[in-house]
Amino acid sequence: MELRLESQSSSSAFLEKDGQRKKSPLSGRQGLLLRVIITACALAWVVGRIDGKALLDSLGRASPLAFAMAVLLTAMNLVVGSIRWRILLRAYGAPHLVPLSSLVRLNYVGFFYNTCLPGGVGGDLVRGYASRRAFGEGGLASAGAVVLVDRVLGLVGLLLVVAGTSMTFPLPFAEEHHVMLGASLGIVAGFAAIAGIGAGRSLAPWLPLPLWRIAERLPRIVIPGAFAWAVALSIVTQSVVALTGHLIASSIAPIIRLRDSMVVVPIAMATTFLPFLLSGTGAREEVFVRLYGPLGVSPSDALASSLLVWLSQVVVALIGGLLPAKEIQSRGESHQISLSKDLVEEPSSPASAVKAHR
Repeated sequence: MELRLESQSSSSAFLEKDGQRKKSPLSGRQGLLLRVIITACALAWVVGRIDGKALLDSLGRASPLAFAMAVLLTAMNLVVGSIRWRILLRAYGAPHLVPLSSLVRLNYVGFFYNTCLPGGVGGDLVRGYASRRAFGEGGLASAGAVVLVDRVLGLVGLLLVVAGTSMTFPLPFAEEHHVMLGASLGIVAGFAAIAGIGAGRSLAPWLPLPLWRIAERLPRIVIPGAFAWAVALSIVTQSVVALTGHLIASSIAPIIRLRDSMVVVPIAMATTFLPFLLSGTGAREEVFVRLYGPLGVSPSDALASSLLVWLSQVVVALIGGLLPAKEIQSRGESHQISLSKDLVEEPSSPASAVKAHR
């Protein structure tokens, strides 16, 4: 069985109705082209303000050892992230836990899709579909919801690191209170989204029929302790992300302190969640330049740091590009499947669906 991935278009397509797929105005090639243009303009705007020779000099001062350590830490962090994913499956009551080795491989494959291919969510589609059997028959919606929670916890972990560090070691610039406010609002929004997923079954009767079919399959947290461990691991993994960025940035600009990077790097990496950019490119570089600048770091050093952090992630992501995602294939089958169709499987009869919806 072959899983069709259409980059961002797969995530932006609306549910099928009457046999025809309705897409959002920014789906498919038009949406991809728009994101490429926005990303190129954002990156050009940042790079265009930096002296080319100074940038090359900054890149030349980067430590190969620091870069290698950043690659190694990123690779190890994906393994820890896979453990968090498995804990989340347990927290949401998955009756058939996927072997950790499979989750590690899928996490690498997903990291490749999210880092190297347009759209930024292709890897999440792979992970959700490949882990669907953890919830038994018709488990795609539940598995996809767990992957979404995993992604949200990644963002929450980033913001918790930012908030905790900012409260302990405030950065010396005027926007510090904006950083704290933004982090706090993001944390609240993240947990609200997770709570909304847990309340999906309760809200299902009041939703339109296509959404009801999905909401009634959303999982709930059945082991709160396991979920708490997942939150803790999110803080650990995102602290490692900040450390990888610090290793590279401090090798170029030694004046950078670890406590500074624990605020700057997570904010920069949070730009990967922006839907109108490819992997946060452009915005990530601007955050490095703008937030490291008041600390005495030159724009060329900050930009070089951001580019090398991104490159270290690409190196790890390419490993995932070489690994087979065996779970998205079944023996002897070659027909394509529709994610949206699987999510809204018809009940035993149309009448029963309408009756249950009412």
